[in-house]
Amino acid sequence: MGLNKLVLASAVCAALSTPLQAGSELATLLMVLHENGTISSEQYQRVLAEMEASRQQEEQLKQGMQAQLDKASNVDVSLSKGGLAVKTRDGRFSTNIGGRMQLDVASYGEGSHGAGSTLGDGSEVRRARLYLKGTIYQDWFYKFEYDFAGSGDNKSGITDIWLGYKGFDFEGLSLKVGHFRDPFMLQDQVSDNNTQFTERASIDAFTAGRHIGVMASINRQHWTTALGVFGDKASNKGGTADEGWGTAGRVTWMPINEKGALLHLGLAADYRSTRGNDVRFKQQPETHVSGVNFVDTGTLTDVDSYLSLAAELAVVQGPFSAQAEYVHSRLDREFANNATFDGWYAQAGWLLTGESRPYTFKGAKFKAIKPNSIVGKGGIGAWELALRYSTIDLNDGLISGGEMDNLTLGLNWFPTPGLRVSANYIKVLEMERAEHSLDNEEADIMQLRGQWAF
Repeated sequence: MGLNKLVLASAVCAALSTPLQAGSELATLLMVLHENGTISSEQYQRVLAEMEASRQQEEQLKQGMQAQLDKASNVDVSLSKGGLAVKTRDGRFSTNIGGRMQLDVASYGEGSHGAGSTLGDGSEVRRARLYLKGTIYQDWFYKFEYDFAGSGDNKSGITDIWLGYKGFDFEGLSLKVGHFRDPFMLQDQVSDNNTQFTERASIDAFTAGRHIGVMASINRQHWTTALGVFGDKASNKGGTADEGWGTAGRVTWMPINEKGALLHLGLAADYRSTRGNDVRFKQQPETHVSGVNFVDTGTLTDVDSYLSLAAELAVVQGPFSAQAEYVHSRLDREFANNATFDGWYAQAGWLLTGESRPYTFKGAKFKAIKPNSIVGKGGIGAWELALRYSTIDLNDGLISGGEMDNLTLGLNWFPTPGLRVSANYIKVLEMERAEHSLDNEEADIMQLRGQWAF
């Protein structure tokens, strides 16, 4: 074999076996050989053509492998506060797995006016929930949540199970069907993860709760509206009586709605037709461990229907926040005079570490506080001091459900996003319940909660 052929063969082999990043060096070598006359122009062009064909083949192989990798990893996986979130890169599908765990401990001190001890110290797992929620083809969304503690609105365990659609041309319009919370009262729309106190104010006796139904809502930055028609709770079983039904609606207006500044006004209504089923309004003294209801109408069997109306106000200015609500409920009775009950509360909070209580117009409610600094990363977390006054009146005519006034002082610590420790002191200022052992009861309640929401 001649010297020229040997050099040419070596150059071709190198061209076909050398990585692409060395291609420019090889092309320079071939050019030098060509200019020195070692290889002919025909040989030089042939080798360059072989090199280009090899490069294109290598690039096609690389693109094919990358396409397979992209197809195999077409999702983003992330962790947030311990929960798992998976979504496709085009945003069409997503799935989030999360939950909450709340452990409460309470100690009760009773005033001398009460007729003996009625409250026992104790502890409980208040809530232990897991949920699955996400989107389907971007416009469909869903949620399923189960409470293993069985102490929420729905003692069967199921809290939420619904499917929604938001792919309408009208901005902010969505439709939801399934089992979910009726649109009534601000404090009930706020997740129990994010309430300022361990328990909601005493007017929660008028809560609409969760029912099976269908609801349309519009959520805009400065106003929202929601209207739904509902059957009964998912936990209720069929019987000889027809199932009750109802309708609920809520409208809000937020003339100021920006980060760190909010003015929220709202009105809501909840109508329920009992269709022969029993009605009962009751409430504990803003604690849940003892299980003793301080105000309680007892079972009312002659109520055809009832209508509850609510007004709500909330403000945020930097680290300060406040909210207040009033509820009036009127019962249409079959064998007795109609009855009316009402109640209200006002509360305020101050974030000592400078955070601002976050708010979302999607559902017109408050969200979770995120500390500016995190414990374990050189920070002290977020600290909040809160105060609330509440009153409720369940007396009317022959119905002696009682009247109760409470004052609650709360301290919340958020060491990291998702973690929370709360301490509440509840003072029952006044308790009137004729011919009952709780009449004139003045209780002092200390309650602690540890919470992990993920």
